[in-house]
Amino acid sequence: MADEPRQTSEHELEQMPALRPAPILRLAADHLKQYDWPKTLNLPKSAFPARAAPADLARHRQKCANDLYTWQRTHRPVQDEFVLHDGPPYANGPVHVGHALNKVLKDLILRTELARGRRIHYRPGWDCHGLPIELKALQQAQTQQDETRSHRDVPPKEARAANGAGMSADEIRLRARELATATIEIQRSSFREWGVMGEWDAPYRTMDQDFEIRQLGVFREMVKKGLISRHHRPVYWSPSSGTALAEAELEYDDHHQCTAAFVKMPFVRLPNVLKDRDFMSTGKGSHRFSALIWTTTPWTLPSNQAIALGHDIRYSVIQAQAGQDKEYLLVASDRIEHVTSFLPIGATISAVEGLEDWPGSDLADGHATCLNVFQDQESPLLIAQFVTASSGTGVVHMAPGHGMDDYLVCQQNNVLTALAPVDGQGRYTAEVFPASSTHNKKLTGLDVQTAGVDAVLDVLSNAEKSWIQRKDVTPGNHIFATHAFTHKNPIDWRTKQPVITRATAQWFADTSALKGPAIESLEQVDFLPTSGKNRLISFLAGRSQWCISRQRAWGVPIPALYHAESGEACITDESIAHIIEMFHIRGTDAWFENAEDDPAWVHQSLEPGKWLRGKDTMDVWFDSGTTWTSLEPRSDDKAISDVYVEGTDQHRGWFQSSLLTHVATQDPQAKPKAPYAKLITHGFTLDAEGRKMSKSIGNVISPEEIMGASLLPPLKEKKQRSKHPTSANGKATGDTPKYDAMGPDALRLWVASSDYTRDVTIAIPLLQDVHNTLQKYRVTFKWLLGVLEDYSPSQSVGDNINDKPSFADEAVLHRLREIEAQVFEACSNYAFHRAVKEITNFVNNDLSAFYFEVCKDTLYTGLAADRRRTQAVLEEVLQRLMLVLAPATPHLIEEVWEYMPAALKQNTVHPMQRVWELNQKEGSSQQDADSTDLRSRLGTFRDLSMQVKFAQEEARRAGKMKSGLACSVEIHIPENTHSKPADHIREWAQRGELADLLVVSQAIIVEVGSTPKLNGNVAPAWRFEQVLMDWHQVDQRINVVVLPPTGAKCVRCWKYTAEEEGVSCEHCRNVLKEKGAP
Repeated sequence: MADEPRQTSEHELEQMPALRPAPILRLAADHLKQYDWPKTLNLPKSAFPARAAPADLARHRQKCANDLYTWQRTHRPVQDEFVLHDGPPYANGPVHVGHALNKVLKDLILRTELARGRRIHYRPGWDCHGLPIELKALQQAQTQQDETRSHRDVPPKEARAANGAGMSADEIRLRARELATATIEIQRSSFREWGVMGEWDAPYRTMDQDFEIRQLGVFREMVKKGLISRHHRPVYWSPSSGTALAEAELEYDDHHQCTAAFVKMPFVRLPNVLKDRDFMSTGKGSHRFSALIWTTTPWTLPSNQAIALGHDIRYSVIQAQAGQDKEYLLVASDRIEHVTSFLPIGATISAVEGLEDWPGSDLADGHATCLNVFQDQESPLLIAQFVTASSGTGVVHMAPGHGMDDYLVCQQNNVLTALAPVDGQGRYTAEVFPASSTHNKKLTGLDVQTAGVDAVLDVLSNAEKSWIQRKDVTPGNHIFATHAFTHKNPIDWRTKQPVITRATAQWFADTSALKGPAIESLEQVDFLPTSGKNRLISFLAGRSQWCISRQRAWGVPIPALYHAESGEACITDESIAHIIEMFHIRGTDAWFENAEDDPAWVHQSLEPGKWLRGKDTMDVWFDSGTTWTSLEPRSDDKAISDVYVEGTDQHRGWFQSSLLTHVATQDPQAKPKAPYAKLITHGFTLDAEGRKMSKSIGNVISPEEIMGASLLPPLKEKKQRSKHPTSANGKATGDTPKYDAMGPDALRLWVASSDYTRDVTIAIPLLQDVHNTLQKYRVTFKWLLGVLEDYSPSQSVGDNINDKPSFADEAVLHRLREIEAQVFEACSNYAFHRAVKEITNFVNNDLSAFYFEVCKDTLYTGLAADRRRTQAVLEEVLQRLMLVLAPATPHLIEEVWEYMPAALKQNTVHPMQRVWELNQKEGSSQQDADSTDLRSRLGTFRDLSMQVKFAQEEARRAGKMKSGLACSVEIHIPENTHSKPADHIREWAQRGELADLLVVSQAIIVEVGSTPKLNGNVAPAWRFEQVLMDWHQVDQRINVVVLPPTGAKCVRCWKYTAEEEGVSCEHCRNVLKEKGAP
């Protein structure tokens, strides 16, 4: 029987030379040279393009906007409908970034509500009537140029066009309708290109017959309630446009220049308290005593009807003397010094003893009057609350025909004449100077704001005896002083020309009866921002009237008839109902086209042949203010619309007119209700210089410039060559620069990134950031699709997120849940800029800079089980990232879904059809503790990683290393230190994750005082050290040391963990073995 093999003794083992692996590895290296190493890696594979082609974008848009809107109308519950009512843009030109801010913001809100599981309703609309469109149409008719695509308004041209160029009303209406129709098509195409969802094939248009009929129905209801009436009152009037204007149609010139004047208004009857004073016994009579007023509108002096004083203001009589001439003036005591500063050279002013500090209430006693030399009429002294002693003379000239404050005070004091001798073009009429036929002819026809000012001042400086018939008033110079003055003045929003206040016969809505219930209804309305509530209330409270009539052709006719002889207006309910029925049959154009004496328009209750149709049209704000009639009434107690969203200027425009008309039609005995449950306002778009973007200024940026990236630097020539034809010398053909167009999502992301509650600035650096962010999203999705190309969740049971997750897995999923919760909350509050900021930070910091760097080695070179575990994490990241980015970048998400591997689409719903629910349960005490612990560990890791990178950067600057893998790391922890950071680091080391977390080749913990170092006692070739934790005691300090790697570079994974150069590391050999390599 053969002998048993002898066992080698321990002594013999100790004496044997160490086994050298080099010869074996060299044989393996020779064998492994046959490998094509890149093919052994699991590199990302995806056909996802760098940019979507135009045809692809159109397909994605169809799916993510049109098809999605149609789908949700049938798949989401009718009882949970979210209604966003569209504030109609003017159909008078191409779109600009202001439109983009507005429309995309609305779409972000709609998509957010859709993601909450609600059924959304958004019917776009257009404001088709009004001055902006009529002037543009007239301008186009005169220039024969297509104005539908002009990005710049030209106010002077609009002003010249405003007279109608001799066209009839029906011709103007035809041209305006054609312009509005063509413009709507252009704007609608742009809005749809941005991916805005809605009922684009069935919008409401305020020029459509059904809308006009509903609008007239609101007017009729207001007439029945006594809320509509006709009065001769002062209104804002635009001479350049030839029509009355609403407050919302005004802009302001902060640097308007005018001639201001101190004017002496001679006393005819003295106040009783001054009748027997000694200063009047000089033998010269009262003709030398005047009330000194100051005005910035001398052209209104012919219309003077009263003089206003302040009730508690103290007044003094002063003596002004130049040579032998003396005169006495009444001024506020606090304004004497100011008046003195305008004295002519050589003149003096002194107070009259005993005639100082009279209260205005004593002087305005019902007896005192001054003379209006133009009308040869006496103007009483009245008390007015608006008089102050902080400007002028404290004595105010009142022309109730040219100022609403003056009008109200005069009406209260039975001064009922609102004289306004000014025509529609802003020129004096024959009523300007009845006291002198000669001067009347000279003034008649003069422009009141230019030549009229000079003419009035000239008349007053040379008052003649021939037209001053009062024996107690002496002719002479009634001008004390004039000077140039700059102040804020209203201008026409279209022509940019000065606006005057002029009393004319107009139709008014009674806002005094409406603003109380309107303000009450706002108690049930949410405002974003909250400051919008006070702003809207202040505008409502301060509104004295709403002039709803316009003297233009393009609008809804006011259904009023006028008696041919008396001029009496008829707006009986029967007459209005009859006219509305005629509009049903003939349309509103017939009101202007039919013969003037057409009896069909006159109700049978009226005497035939005696009534004529009026020519006034409705204020365009009445048009848009009744757009809520296009919404279906709700059966519950909800507001007719969940949200109104428009610019902050609409507090005095559409928000107000919608509220007033809606409240006006309600039962006055019921609790008033606003047409909106939530009111959201956004700011204006500003250029880089902080100026409001305006077509009039010409600083408008088109959305196409943002989508096409043409505002950014063009692509470099090298990139252009790769995409465009080249000539024989290798240069790109053509001189046209090429831009890195990112499409509509670039525009949408700019809106989503902006804090719309403030004015939004558009500057090149900001657009570049948006461009870079969108590019980062694309690259991230492309990489995720690539590494998940071979992943199938259904075949990875047991290899999922919960299968022994690494710290990196736990950390990124924790951050994903945190970010998603923050984004969910931000979107719930429509704070989209906060959501985008959180998402972008997550993509840049948590994904790119952390998890992707950590997991790439596992994905590209790791074992199958490790890869599947990591892919399970990344699939969750992909799904949630698509969900949170869907509102802002729907085209990108639709594109990602299209390229997503089929296996990933199984058992899941399209991200834009999914109901967004947070992927976390409300925290139990254990979950809260786990989250707290994870946050603590994340903090430790970030500090550790930062110090490692600092040390690596020092090594790079010293020329010791390039790749982060070309080093090893030692973390020196005092042996008895048990702080949380120390325990965290020890845990990662024990789990074998430390080197992967730091993305280095080796990493160990050196327990100072016991653990050997990586290089033993051999001094490393170089070392760089950073302090991680300094507890102010050397024996508790944690240091990070970066050293040369201890192994050779692996030919497959490139880690420095191979036994020698030219071979793979043990880990890679195990992977190859798993793959079936020999």
